Amino acid sequence: MGLGSEKAPMRIDWKLLGKSALLVLCLLLMVYAMVALAVVYLLDLRFIWPFFKTFTLARFGQFCAYIPLFALFFLLNNSKIMASMRTESAYAPGCKGFFGAWWRNALMMVGGVLLIVLIEYIPFFLNIGPGADVLFGSTFGGPFMSLLILFVPQVLVFSLLGTYFYRRTGSVYPGALLIASLAAWIVTGGSAML
Repeated sequence: MGLGSEKAPMRIDWKLLGKSALLVLCLLLMVYAMVALAVVYLLDLRFIWPFFKTFTLARFGQFCAYIPLFALFFLLNNSKIMASMRTESAYAPGCKGFFGAWWRNALMMVGGVLLIVLIEYIPFFLNIGPGADVLFGSTFGGPFMSLLILFVPQVLVFSLLGTYFYRRTGSVYPGALLIASLAAWIVTGGSAML
């Protein structure tokens, strides 16, 4: 499933997991430094709402509470998608191999959400009304459904990162831990939580 090493493919490689966590920590510290520098110039990194902000003590505590759950999810998710869904085209060198792997990974990561977004927005753009309201009643619609479309580009970027790190390292750990960290940072460091 991509969690082990070549010597012991059926066991979690704790040494590789530790090295991957250290790599991700270094990457996150660089991004955090850029975010802190942006704050000095009164800028924020946003896509509709701020995604990355510097942490307050409370938000850092929330991040620490969320990161184990996000890490577990993305480790299992990426191991299933990237390690066990490989095809011949994924082994090709260069861009051809990258895109051969990436489009499948992206479809697996965002496919269900994209289907819900299409169900929601096709009737909306046809002036019929939000799809969830039309199909299921107003209980299932509202602001949640309107924000779901923002999830699609975010997950596409996550799939790009996951595919890149998997192809570069041969392990799901760096990509999964980076994606989990970014996702937890977005949830806790953005303006979505108090």
